[in-house]
Amino acid sequence: MNKIVLMSFAFITLSISTVKAQSIFDKIDNAINKVDRASNTADRASNTGSKVGSIFGKKNKKNTAKATEDNNKTVIKISGIDLTNLKKLDAVISAVNGVTDTNMKYNASGSTITVMHSGSSEKLLESIQPKAKSIFTDKNVESFDEGSIEIKMK
Repeated sequence: MNKIVLMSFAFITLSISTVKAQSIFDKIDNAINKVDRASNTADRASNTGSKVGSIFGKKNKKNTAKATEDNNKTVIKISGIDLTNLKKLDAVISAVNGVTDTNMKYNASGSTITVMHSGSSEKLLESIQPKAKSIFTDKNVESFDEGSIEIKMK
């Protein structure tokens, strides 16, 4: 009789520990399912956002490849300009319609602004001049060619 009671007690103890272990596994499984659901929801939201953005003309990764094909690079070389006017000119160029990026390098003897833009370099210069009259005029333009504009301040 003692053996039966002892075996029953051991069986009950093992059953309880098995149930607790199963409970822990269930909790882990539930946590993993929550993470999966959250991930799926985020993916669906991202896809919906991309679709809505494409309707309103927002550039997505597929459209940026075409946009980089349309971009031209023009290097504007400016001699005799001070840093204040170079920063002003860079701000003017950045605000021009069609300009996607500018990179400014200052040197007292000769500074450069590299401009990524759509259209030709001539159109870029024509767009910059009305807004930059306080910085330079037509008489300061030394030369311009596709991909290069040279301006001499002094």
